[in-house]
Amino acid sequence: MKSKFIWANFSVKNAKRTNDFYTQLGFTPNTPPQSNPKLASFFFGENKFVIHFFEQGTGIDAYFPSGSKTDEIVFTLSAETEKEVQEFEAKVREAGGEIFQKLRRDESGYYGFAFADPDGHKFNVLLMDNMIY
Repeated sequence: MKSKFIWANFSVKNAKRTNDFYTQLGFTPNTPPQSNPKLASFFFGENKFVIHFFEQGTGIDAYFPSGSKTDEIVFTLSAETEKEVQEFEAKVREAGGEIFQKLRRDESGYYGFAFADPDGHKFNVLLMDNMIY
């Protein structure tokens, strides 16, 4: 198989709330807002990685385990400066995200924080200014 694209799908309780949250964070919508009220879809990063957020009750639910435990992926968003990390952390707080790892420089020297969206999907934001490419 030669796959042309890869994207992620998540289940959310309220697609409008999810759309509002990621719009407040400044991400670009992948679909016109009124095209499907049960879907919020956004581009992430320069390569425009797509994450679809399907409202519960749509057909995508068959792929997600029931109950509160799910297989979760933590997506990492890269930053270019400490100021950018700090400003994004403030946006997440303002938009109603949960900061579960405070802003800090970790044991590897990376600067960042981790947050969950209103449905508990996890992201971390990292400045990897000490990496040699």
